[in-house]
Amino acid sequence: MDATPLKYMNSPKEVWASVSHLPIFLISIFFIVSYLFFAWVFTKIISRINIYQQQVSYKILSAFMIIIIIGLLIIPIRGGIQLAPLNQSSVYFSTNNYANHAAINATWSFFHGVTNKTSSTHNPYNYLQLSKAKQISDSLYHSSDNFYKVLKTTTPNIIFIIWESFTEKATHLSVGGKEVTPYFNKLKKEGVYFSNAYASGDRTDKGLTAILSGYPALNQTSITRAPAKSGKLIVFSRLLKQKGYQTPFYYGGEPAFANIKSYLLHGGFDPIIEKNDFSGKDQNSKWGAHDGVVANKMFSDLYKIKQPFFATWLTLSSHEPFETPVPDFFAGDDHTTLLLNSLRYTDEVINDFIENCKHQSWWQNTLIVIIADHGHALPETGKKSDNYRIPILWLGGALSETGITIDKVTSQLDIASTISAQLEIRENHFPFSKNIFDDTNKEWAFFSFNNGFGFVQNKKTFVFDNVGKNVLEQQGLINSKDIESAKALQQIIYQDYLDK
Repeated sequence: MDATPLKYMNSPKEVWASVSHLPIFLISIFFIVSYLFFAWVFTKIISRINIYQQQVSYKILSAFMIIIIIGLLIIPIRGGIQLAPLNQSSVYFSTNNYANHAAINATWSFFHGVTNKTSSTHNPYNYLQLSKAKQISDSLYHSSDNFYKVLKTTTPNIIFIIWESFTEKATHLSVGGKEVTPYFNKLKKEGVYFSNAYASGDRTDKGLTAILSGYPALNQTSITRAPAKSGKLIVFSRLLKQKGYQTPFYYGGEPAFANIKSYLLHGGFDPIIEKNDFSGKDQNSKWGAHDGVVANKMFSDLYKIKQPFFATWLTLSSHEPFETPVPDFFAGDDHTTLLLNSLRYTDEVINDFIENCKHQSWWQNTLIVIIADHGHALPETGKKSDNYRIPILWLGGALSETGITIDKVTSQLDIASTISAQLEIRENHFPFSKNIFDDTNKEWAFFSFNNGFGFVQNKKTFVFDNVGKNVLEQQGLINSKDIESAKALQQIIYQDYLDK
């Protein structure tokens, strides 16, 4: 139950036809009797207390207690003192969405839908006639059976390492003569590196749906915050589960944050290893367990897991406040240095994990994808588009070729379709995703931020403000057709969200 019924209130005849089979009269009588009973009980209690309300001491005590109780109510309102506040994901427990929906408080869900406008049907980005926007958007996609195969097998083990805040800018940086990501830079030479890739959004919840469902980030919300909508997404993990894959998910924090857990359960991830699966001594980060602890847990599990498997690891340590359990690599306590220290720590953890994997019997049949959930504003370059540029690297013995760098413009959105094609999954499950290795596809990437978007093509980029309706920055020669194409994408993406 959410705010969806409000959409139909302007058609009362149809509404009545939909509910006329229900015992409306009996439900109404029950409601009235219950209301009158509790009103009577409440009145009796108040009348007894009223005797004492004239006393000054009672008034002082009452005022004091009201202040204390209001303060204490913050705890049950947010659902406890844990890091992530209570949301729908807190009661999700099954990969069967029907069971999850049955566990949700219907009244809370209804008013949540009303206050968060999840039932809204208005598209604030109506730049073009819908038919024209759809035509332009469709023209940006193409698919064919002629694409470059980079995998030796159609049933590899797959490991996704989704690296928190891993900005491409960090791969070029050195501090005091020391590289920020020396191990990643070494690994780039051992796999297939995508050097011109972009994130779809600027938050982890948006990055997960972009990577696993090829679903674009939204401007002022996230589809995971509306489980009724995210539950309609096709998730890459569920496709693989239907093919017999094991699908564990690893995260050292609380997946209930931003309703991520509901999306993961819908995606068929099982088990979901999270903060509470680690001992108290290992929860040595503000968010939970650091990356080194999670990497060790994941590796020990993969040593025993049935093949084929699709294991996903969402890292944690490079999330603000950028804590690490090891001494700093770079001196300084400014925000940028803290970020770089945390990236350097995770860089070493991931390298150790991969080196351990190389000695396993399943390595030769495994593909590892290292990809950021989103970029970062730091270190500053003066170009907003740089904040969305991320590294993507494919590694593993399942690759038919290594030491390759792909310079074409691509997006984390394209991972789902690209790997699906490599596994010979023919159906077009991800309409907003392109096959990177299909040369008939156009070369572009689209990203969204609070109330604007960016559009990247070969040798030209621009960032557009949806409020001021103007271009904020650009590189290269931008024409009106480029702007119209990006506007069409913005409109169609948000319309798709509204229609779910």
